Amino acid sequence: MEQKEELKKMRHSCEHVLHQAMVELFPGLKRAMGPATDEGFYLDFDYDGRISEEDFPKIEKRMQELIKANLPIVRQEISIEKAREMFKNNPYKLDWVDQIEKKGEKAIVYWNGEPEKEGSDVDLCKGPHVESTAKVGHFKLLSIAGAYWHGNEKNKMLTRIYGTCFQTKEELDKYLWQIEEAKKRDHRKLGQDLELFTTSNEVGSGLILWLPKGTVVKEELEKLGKKTESRENYLRVSTPHIAKDSLYYLSGHLPYYAADMYPPMKAEDGTYYLKPMNCPHMHMIYSSKKHSYKELPIRYAEFGTVYRYEDSGTLQGLLRVRGMTQNDAHIYCTEEQALSELTKVMKLHDYYYKIFGLKDYYIELALPDFEKKKDKYFDNPQAWEKSINILREAAKQLNVEVVENVGGAAFYGPKFDFNVRSVTGKEFGASTNQLDFGSGERFNLNYTDNDGSEKIVPYIIHRAPLGSDERFIGFLIEHFAGAFPLWLAPTQIKILPISEKHLEFAKKVNSILVEQDIRSEVDEKNTTVGHKIRESTLQKIPYMVIIGDKEISSSENSGRKKLIISVRSREGEDLGQINIYEFVDKLKAKIENYE
Repeated sequence: MEQKEELKKMRHSCEHVLHQAMVELFPGLKRAMGPATDEGFYLDFDYDGRISEEDFPKIEKRMQELIKANLPIVRQEISIEKAREMFKNNPYKLDWVDQIEKKGEKAIVYWNGEPEKEGSDVDLCKGPHVESTAKVGHFKLLSIAGAYWHGNEKNKMLTRIYGTCFQTKEELDKYLWQIEEAKKRDHRKLGQDLELFTTSNEVGSGLILWLPKGTVVKEELEKLGKKTESRENYLRVSTPHIAKDSLYYLSGHLPYYAADMYPPMKAEDGTYYLKPMNCPHMHMIYSSKKHSYKELPIRYAEFGTVYRYEDSGTLQGLLRVRGMTQNDAHIYCTEEQALSELTKVMKLHDYYYKIFGLKDYYIELALPDFEKKKDKYFDNPQAWEKSINILREAAKQLNVEVVENVGGAAFYGPKFDFNVRSVTGKEFGASTNQLDFGSGERFNLNYTDNDGSEKIVPYIIHRAPLGSDERFIGFLIEHFAGAFPLWLAPTQIKILPISEKHLEFAKKVNSILVEQDIRSEVDEKNTTVGHKIRESTLQKIPYMVIIGDKEISSSENSGRKKLIISVRSREGEDLGQINIYEFVDKLKAKIENYE
C-alpha cells in the first residue's frame, strides 16, 4: 500500500508537469482537473485550438526539460478570496473553489517552482505530491479523448490526455507492452473472431447471446463447477428468473436496490421483478421445510441467471453485462461451523485458480463504513464485530494476506473479494465470499437444535468462486489470448485432409475421436493444407491432425487399432506420427487433469 501511495504521488506530480508544459506550449489553455489513477494519470482541459497525439513528442520533450530542472513542488494554503483572484480567468477552477467553500475546507495550491516567481506554475490541488519535479519517474503520454466536465453530458466537452508514469524504465516498458498486448487480447474482438458470443440490439444491450463455440466453453466451466461442488457435498437447486416484489422487500433489496433492477412487471396477482440476485430465492427453498441441527451445514448451489440494469455507458462486452449466470451457492450453518466453512470456500477459490494457472491475485476484506454509510448496513454492531473476526481468523488460518477495503461490505455482512490480474496487468473482480449474519433472522430461517429448541440460522455464506460465466469467460479469453487449454477449447482437434482423396480416411479418424468424447472436426474445404493449418492456428485449435498418403499407407486397413496420424500443435510444433488410440489416451489424460 505504501508503494502504491508513493507511485500515486509521483503520477499526480507528473500530471502537474504535463499541465505546466501544456499551458506554456498552448497559450489560452484552461485546465479543469487532472488526478492520478490506478494506471497513470489524466488531464482534462479546455482549449479552442486543435491538439492531437501528433503533438505528444513536443509535449513530452518540454515535460522532460521541466523534470530535469528539478523544480521544487511547494504546498501552500490560501484563502478562498485569494483562490478566486488567482484563478479568476478559469471557470473550472472557480467551480472547484465554490465546492471547497461549501464544504468549509481550506483552499490548497501546489506550485511547480518557487511560489509567485516568474516561470512557476500553480494549480488548485489537495495533493499529495513528491518533493520536486526531479522525483517524477519515467513517463509516457498515451492517448487523447473527449470528456464532459464533471462527467455530465449537459456540460461542455473537454479534451482529456491520458498518460502513465513509473519509477523505472523497465516498469514503464512492461506497461507499454501490456497495453499493446491487451489490444490483441481484447475479448470483444477475439469473441467475434473465434465465434464465441454476440449481442443484438433487438435482444437488448448487455444481454449475451452465446454462439455454439462459446456455449461449449460455458458448459465446460459449469461442468467443472458442478463436479467440484458435488464432491464438496453441495445440493443442486434451481430457481426462477422472476419473483414478486414482496420477496425483495423481505430481503431488503427494495427500495434501496431498485435503481439497479429492471423495471417492475405488473400482473393480476402482483408486481414482479427480474431477479437481481439468487439469495432470496434460495432462502425460500431453505424455509420450505423444517431442518434439524444434524443437517447443517446445508449447501445449496445453482448456476443462477440474474439481471441488473447497469448504466449503458458502463457496459463492456462480457465484463459488464445486464444478464449474467453466477456460480452461486449459499451455505446455512451454525456459528461453530462458520469458520470451517469459510476456509473450505477459500480453498475452493484457490483450487479453481490453480486449474487456470492464476497466480497473480489478491483478496480484499470488505468492511462496513459506519461513518459515511451507516444507513446502508444492518444495525447490529456486535454481530458485525463477530463476523469480521471470523473472516480475519479464516485468513490467518490459511496464512493469507488481505487488503482491507472500508465501505465495501454487503449490507448484511463483511466479505472477501477475490481480484485477479491477467498477463497484461488488467485487474478483474473475479469472485466473492460473503458472511451474512442478517438474513437468517430477516427470513426467519430456523432449525431445531439438539435440545429441541427452535433457533435462527446465525450465518449464511454467499459464495461464487467462478463468479459469473460472462465475466469469468471474458477474463479467460483475454488471459489465454483465446488459446484455451485443451479441456476448455471449443474445438479440440481439427482434422486436415491434404486433398479430397484423403477425406474418407479423415472422416474415419474423426468418428473415432468423437466416439471418445473428443471435440473434433474435419476441415472439408477445397483449399491447400497450408491454408487449413493457418486457419486452424488462427482459430486457436490445440491440435491439428494431418491426413495424407503417408498416414494412409502407414495404417493397416484391416485393423482400426493401427490407424496412424500425424499431429501438429497450434504453437507450430510437429509432434510426428502416432497411433490414434495412443493419441486419444494422451488427450484424455490432459483433459482429465484440466490441461
